[in-house]
Amino acid sequence: MMTNTISYYRRYLQLLKSKFGMGLSLNEEKLDELADAAEQRYEDARREGLTVEQAQELAMEMLMKGLDEQEKGEEQNG
Repeated sequence: MMTNTISYYRRYLQLLKSKFGMGLSLNEEKLDELADAAEQRYEDARREGLTVEQAQELAMEMLMKGLDEQEKGEEQNG
């Protein structure tokens, strides 16, 4: 779902990475992958009839789970 604009979720990941050092090894491709998955989850939840708040919660849960899995993989490999 690449567009010419930066998605909210990608920007959120960039902020976590720059301000808090979370997901430091995330490359641009992985950032896009996690952000796209969260955005898709949000869109799917809205289509299912969930409220904006519920959809946002599910998308952020997916985003954080992906970030957590990435960091756990880093710990195991390094």
